[in-house]
Amino acid sequence: MSLLAKRSIVKEDKSNIITLGAIAKEMKKKDPSVVNATIGMLYDEEGKLFVFDSVNEALNNLTDDEKFSYASTPGPDTYHEAIKHWVLREHYSSFMNVGVMATPGGSGAISNTFSNYLNPGDEVLLPNYMWGNYKQFAYENYASFRTYSLFDENNKFNLKDIYNQMVSLKNKQGRILLVINDPCQNPTGYTMSFDEWKSIINMINELSNDGTPVILLHDMAYIDYDKRGFKATRDKIALYKNLNSNAMAIMAFSGSKTMALYGIRVGAMIAVSNSEENILEFNKANKFSSRAKWSNTTNLGMNLITKVLTDDKLRNKFEEELELSRKTLIDRANMFIEKSNEVGLKTLPFDCGFFITIPCSNPNSVYQYLVDKKIHIIPMDNVIRVTISAISIKDCKKLPILIKEAIDYCK
Repeated sequence: MSLLAKRSIVKEDKSNIITLGAIAKEMKKKDPSVVNATIGMLYDEEGKLFVFDSVNEALNNLTDDEKFSYASTPGPDTYHEAIKHWVLREHYSSFMNVGVMATPGGSGAISNTFSNYLNPGDEVLLPNYMWGNYKQFAYENYASFRTYSLFDENNKFNLKDIYNQMVSLKNKQGRILLVINDPCQNPTGYTMSFDEWKSIINMINELSNDGTPVILLHDMAYIDYDKRGFKATRDKIALYKNLNSNAMAIMAFSGSKTMALYGIRVGAMIAVSNSEENILEFNKANKFSSRAKWSNTTNLGMNLITKVLTDDKLRNKFEEELELSRKTLIDRANMFIEKSNEVGLKTLPFDCGFFITIPCSNPNSVYQYLVDKKIHIIPMDNVIRVTISAISIKDCKKLPILIKEAIDYCK
């Protein structure tokens, strides 16, 4: 008999991203000519991890107490204010009810949301092309999931299916938790338009108007890598002011991604609502969950982010460096898409970000074929994911040719 509890016997981390990424990393150590397009971190053109000088400068000026002491479970008020100003920017003063909870990366924000806004057995609504960890968060929090089609038959954002799935969930369980990963969706790189976001808000208001709780979980891990810049992303967030009091938006912010602090694991969940009671409940429940799961978030990470975002000189320098990182991604994406079009390699709708995804009927065979050619990508369900953030523009020029060759060979 297993010593595990019954529901833990079936637990197995089937996510292949970290596993295959580790294999690729080891192979590249042995042979620098290996192309590692697996892990979602930003590297420069020389293959070195992209580091913000402004962040390093702030790190070097932290005191020992700021680095190593315990933090409170929700995080300090200075961190909350820095995050609110950064995420809401020019719309900060127009939001009346805002709650913030420090979390270990965006993952902690997602986990807490699943814990506190789903009843046991409920389904969360996820995109069919997704970061696979969403499924594990659901199971760990005694929930299950269903998916909406991200794109319709014309490769347009599928508002119709989102609406239909939300109606079905409302009728089945009397509440809706909708997850949207935007901008730079992982794994497709799709970014919703302003009008598409307006439609989502209208749907939420319609379905919650009778008192049905509707929670929008906005996974914004890549918000600061949108090629349109700060204003476009924050104007979409401003639409949350139109939500009625039966609905709430929770934003999962990843400081780990925005500042390339991948291993430090620091982020926040930011809730906005037209109901003060919703925010009071948010603060109480998520403080409890945070204490029960990880006790508190890294003080080093929170103080580092606070210093960068509240020191005018550091913040200005950081924003300039962010613009450079966005340009690097844009140049690589343009090259990859241009070459894909030349060789007839089809990709899913892409705008910007770390990843480009290619439809593929036999991804595991294509993966092995490419590994033999010293190229490492991520095979997923009926697609392969290429991490352009981790490879050079030179690699972005040659990979579409080799991937097309692999797909044709493995048919």
